Amino acid sequence: MADIKVYALSTCPYCKKAKALLKDLGADFEAVDVDLLPKDEQNAILDTVRQLADKCKPKVNPGFPTIVKDDHIIVGFNEAKIRELVFIPHLTNI
Repeated sequence: MADIKVYALSTCPYCKKAKALLKDLGADFEAVDVDLLPKDEQNAILDTVRQLADKCKPKVNPGFPTIVKDDHIIVGFNEAKIRELVFIPHLTNI
């Protein structure tokens, strides 16, 4: 299972930049292009994206990309935060 999950839109330029940056950094990530999923799956993922945005401090509006690693959440493209996220140790059950 990938350390990082990216919720994205296939047509979103910031989502493409985020995925390219993660790839360049050698990050272990899984990307989900929400707009390419069947409608019922899209709705479930959109609910997840809303819930993740609600967990952010300070509060942010839901958006794409939404990038998650353990309890760390980034909404939108922020190169510095994405670089930082990649190098945070992944929590594992020991």
